[in-house]
This record gives sequence, structure tokens and C-alpha cells, in this order.
Amino acid sequence: MKGWLHLMKKFIAIFSLFLFLSFNLNTICTFAQPKTFTQGIYNVRDANLLIGTSYNIRNTSTSSSLLVLIVASDQVVQEFIRLEPSSAKYTVKPLQYDYLIVVLGNGTAELS
Repeated sequence: MKGWLHLMKKFIAIFSLFLFLSFNLNTICTFAQPKTFTQGIYNVRDANLLIGTSYNIRNTSTSSSLLVLIVASDQVVQEFIRLEPSSAKYTVKPLQYDYLIVVLGNGTAELS
């Protein structure tokens, strides 16, 4: 009886270790790919952006400035940003489901 209990304890320990390792090996680190926007009007919902999340925005163009407006559904401007060529990142307020992102200029806005 004593040998059987010892064998069960080893089995449980090995099984627990195997289970722990199998859960840790299957984790995949994912990072959101930056979204790029050229001149136009974009709906936050259609652009597959996360709601309630702050994003960093920058101008990746080396020669053109950009104007970026973030507008709520009641047509109130939430943010108005002028981005110089090759600008640093600027953090925007958390986006909502019904917001529009308006990009004006020949550059490329990158949200990450």
C-alpha cells in the first residue's frame, strides 16, 4: 500500500509538471501591427481599432505634413493634431466606437 501511494504521488507530480509545461509552451506573444492611414476619412469600427484604447500616432512621411482630426458622432472634434514629417509619436485619447479619423495631407499616419 505504501509503494502504491508513493507511485501515485510521483504520477501526480509528473502529470502536473507536464500540464504546466504544455500550457506555457502554447502561449504566443502577439503585438498589434501598426495601422497606416493615408488621406481620407476612416471609421474606428471599420478600421478594426480597439475601443477605449489610447494609440500612438506619428507621421511616417519624410516630406509631407499631416493634419489629423478625431471627430465624435455628434460632430464634436475630440482631437486636432498637426504632424510634421517624420514626427515623434503622439498619444491620442482613447477612441470610441463611433469616432471618425480624418487624415488630410500627402503623408502617412501610423497608429500603433
